[in-house]
Amino acid sequence: MGLDITAYRKLKVVENPQFDEYGELENWDTEWKPGVSMEWSEKHFPGRGEGIEPQKVYTWEESFGFRAGSYGGYNWWRSKLEEFKGDVAFQELINFADNEGVIGFVVSKKLATDFAKYEEEAKDFSKTLGENNREYWMESYYNWKKAFEMAADNGAVDFH
Repeated sequence: MGLDITAYRKLKVVENPQFDEYGELENWDTEWKPGVSMEWSEKHFPGRGEGIEPQKVYTWEESFGFRAGSYGGYNWWRSKLEEFKGDVAFQELINFADNEGVIGFVVSKKLATDFAKYEEEAKDFSKTLGENNREYWMESYYNWKKAFEMAADNGAVDFH
């Protein structure tokens, strides 16, 4: 078990999505519905999904997926992100679910700016984590940076 991430760029609403007899999207490989995962995250972290509607079905121009880690690994990474710059940046990610939810393009723009602004300092910070941890931490940093850059372009980041 762990946290997987899918980032979408240039989401467009699907006007007549097709569902199977169980209510699942038939075209799940080219369509996405934020649904109950986003409803849950908006209840607990209001505003993170701004720009996305949970009951709409979307298609996208580009997507990017990565494994954020086991829950323990991701939470370690996130705690180090907070130690790094949590007092000035990244709060929308640090203070968010570690298992499900959606961050929309409005918040993604802010996070993309944070990741770009502090990238050089992040490289220096990673050197304080030890050789093995440094590589994992920076690889994760770059994956999140790419995800939020994509999502900032009328997209979203889906935690699943």
